[in-house]
Amino acid sequence: MIKEFEYKGEVFRVNAHGIAGHEEVFIMHIEDDGSEGGEQSIDRMTEENDTSAPLEDIIVILCDRLIAENDMEVADPDAGFSWREGKVMFAVHDGIQAH
Repeated sequence: MIKEFEYKGEVFRVNAHGIAGHEEVFIMHIEDDGSEGGEQSIDRMTEENDTSAPLEDIIVILCDRLIAENDMEVADPDAGFSWREGKVMFAVHDGIQAH
């Protein structure tokens, strides 16, 4: 899945693949001009994490880490996580393909 979302008034893109709780998750900040900014990632199969946590919770953790590491001044510190509807760029299959 590649999809855009908003968090703390900023726009990000997530690329997540794998099965629930064991995904590889990459997030990237999208700058105001549309260019790609900083990024963070986690491999939930090999790195310590709560494998029962929903993907959205992992995304927020990665965003908070990215914001802190880059001393980002976010547009709206009180704004929570929300998907940007209609911005699904690729819907990735479950690994099973019919021939």
